[in-house]
Amino acid sequence: MPTQTMLQELKRLLLDTASGGSRQLTEVESDLVQTNILLGEAIGKLGGSFMDLHRSVQAQQQILEGLMNGGETLTAESIEKLKQTQSAVSQHVNAAVTGLQFQDMTSQLLERIVRRVIGLREALGVLSANSFEILPEQGQTDQELENLLANTVNSMEERLTMLEHGLWKAVRQTRMESGDIELF
Repeated sequence: MPTQTMLQELKRLLLDTASGGSRQLTEVESDLVQTNILLGEAIGKLGGSFMDLHRSVQAQQQILEGLMNGGETLTAESIEKLKQTQSAVSQHVNAAVTGLQFQDMTSQLLERIVRRVIGLREALGVLSANSFEILPEQGQTDQELENLLANTVNSMEERLTMLEHGLWKAVRQTRMESGDIELF
């Protein structure tokens, strides 16, 4: 018959495992949602930037074709139009590069998700490995079972704490046009 201490340790183990696992899975879900938002915005920004770039290059080519075909003469106005389209091309390329930089943020989020899942799997592995040591046919005393449960609880708590503290909670930017980027 299990002792009261053993039942308390078992209850604590189950509660720690459930709450720690749930916290980690909530963080994984949050990181996945943030990654999805960042990817959606980055793809939208890249698509828009490349379309704007295409329009600017076309406008520049029309001006140049007019000048090369002799239909237009080089005037201050055509030079100004060329400068404006050149500036627009540069601006659109910069916007596309900004979109590409968000690949780094999403990559870091995905790496953190993987580390979180691996850490959670390792913590559950401790529980699994120790549960095989609790076999009634081995003739363990109540004290031995209590010690095993206490060690399992401590090991789980250590792993979940290491997991919690080992992963930064940065990557705060969720919208691309919000300005500063805080990675970690």
